[in-house]
Amino acid sequence: MQVFMQDLARGAFTYAPPTVGQLSRAREVDRRYADLRLGLVDGSVVALAESLGIRRLATRDVRHFAAVRLRDGGALMPVSRAEASECHPDAAPFGSPAGTHQLE
Repeated sequence: MQVFMQDLARGAFTYAPPTVGQLSRAREVDRRYADLRLGLVDGSVVALAESLGIRRLATRDVRHFAAVRLRDGGALMPVSRAEASECHPDAAPFGSPAGTHQLE
């Protein structure tokens, strides 16, 4: 966590605090998928993905995100570490600054 916070402070990642609307949507997602126990963070990721029009999501939590449907009925396409490496063999591991690019 310390390394992540240092990277965040130096600008390696973009911090996008959720808007009130995104928080409301995050709570809605959490309630809809109560059996998955997504919580506020995962719900916020879904809300942000919807807001930005992102479908592919690099995550270690493939099971949860694969089950979620977006507001438009579409699905997220979670990409695991192995899949991300296959798409971008020169990418750094998750959590490292060099591996922060958006997958296409």
